[in-house]
Amino acid sequence: MHSYLSELVILRPVVAFAILLCITPATAEDRFAGVDQYITAAMEKWQVPGLAIEVVKNGETVLSRAYGVRTVDAQNEPVTIGTRFSIASCTKSFTACAIAMLVDEGKLHWDDTVQSHLPQFKVADPYVTQHATVRDLLCHRTNLVAGELLLMRGDVSNAEMLQRLGDLPLAKPFRSGFAYSNLMYDVLGQIIEAKTGQPWQAFVAERIFTPLELGSTAIDRGSIPEDLIATRHRIYDATVSPLRSQEYDTYTSAAGAIYSTAGDMSKWLQFHLNEGHVGNRQLVSKNVMREMCAVQQSIPVRWRPNSDVYDPRFTGYGLGWFLRDYRGRKVVQHGGAWGAETAILPEEDLSIVVLTNRDWNGLTWMLIFDVIDACLDSPERAWQKGRKWDKWLPLGGPDAQDRTRAEQFAKLAASRKQGSQPSVALESFAGVYQMPFYGDLIVKVENRRLHADFGQYHVVFDHWDDNRFYARGAIVPLFDWLVSFDVADDGTVRALEINHIGWDKPDERFVFRRM
Repeated sequence: MHSYLSELVILRPVVAFAILLCITPATAEDRFAGVDQYITAAMEKWQVPGLAIEVVKNGETVLSRAYGVRTVDAQNEPVTIGTRFSIASCTKSFTACAIAMLVDEGKLHWDDTVQSHLPQFKVADPYVTQHATVRDLLCHRTNLVAGELLLMRGDVSNAEMLQRLGDLPLAKPFRSGFAYSNLMYDVLGQIIEAKTGQPWQAFVAERIFTPLELGSTAIDRGSIPEDLIATRHRIYDATVSPLRSQEYDTYTSAAGAIYSTAGDMSKWLQFHLNEGHVGNRQLVSKNVMREMCAVQQSIPVRWRPNSDVYDPRFTGYGLGWFLRDYRGRKVVQHGGAWGAETAILPEEDLSIVVLTNRDWNGLTWMLIFDVIDACLDSPERAWQKGRKWDKWLPLGGPDAQDRTRAEQFAKLAASRKQGSQPSVALESFAGVYQMPFYGDLIVKVENRRLHADFGQYHVVFDHWDDNRFYARGAIVPLFDWLVSFDVADDGTVRALEINHIGWDKPDERFVFRRM
């Protein structure tokens, strides 16, 4: 498993090229010649503090690198190949594999109803409650409201979340298309516990981490020494800073709680390329492994003959994996919004892992395709900017985060009623407001301004116009809150509605009734 590019390299801005020359002299045939200068330049452009990448081709590690720093602070501790990163939604492939093991053992079937294994499962629509299957949850086709605001609270346990699902409505007709749901993967984790008597965390550690020898992979962030973990960062008003809010993956473990290294994730991808075989064991049968990597729910695309090379001819979701084509090959991949991307090309016996420590960056997407290009097309083009940076930067660069919010804010500001005042005294807005699914939102007055407590968050508002109030980056820096209070003719405040400025496709209205 060792080759000319598998040495650990910690690249710092000034000495990066010198280290490269000392360790791995590049040749004209080297498919990764130029990769280090390319990635360090891209990290600066995409504003990514730290990154680790590993590529395995035909069972041989051909690239293993670490760049940048774990945390943006005075110490600037370097990322190493042993640094643990949040893999976020890449966790879903582990949950799908855990379900696959139970299918292999005959303890459940893909098309069993959820209620047959978890009788307390209930959503707002009775038909979906009775007919939703394990497969529906795995491939994101229940089409229930995403319910992300509940996850962001950061204070709702898995058991309580399951109880609250009874108030979760459909966003569109059942099985009518693809609708990504972290909540439904949390339900899958509870199915695993119901069938095995083990919490999802314990089952995955015992049945997957141990046999695959993923010794640097963990679910509990608190168990990882601080000097081994990459701090999550976000862009707050154009500045890259460590995450300011509590991480809420504890309450959605089966959807996104795993932390791992590039090396361990390469082992995980090799397990899939080997169709469930590890060491001398067939841990999961080939047929079951193949089912996970088959399209279960299509995602329509509009490919045309003049589309560029990055536009897929097909895309869809399997069981814990996205599927698409690229350069005539099938690509099985999944990303994590906290800065991770994984991919395998079964026909090429190729696996790629890119882990970073800045939320919602698209550099990971581009690097996956760059590596495929280096292996299949032209190494010279792979590590040159060309026009591809012009394509990828608007999609996932640092400015992409704020674009929707800025556009919506500009439209809102143009129609703002300047000089208007609330129709009632500020104190009249104070009180407890509630949505059954999302719980309490507590509004109060402090220092002549409205404040709100919602889960782990404390939100401060400024008056916008009439009975509307505005909060910048209320929950996450991508979204602002415009809160509109419903005031009756007699001055009674009956409800409030939250509009997320920056969310281009909300799937529900957030109306909290006053208690």
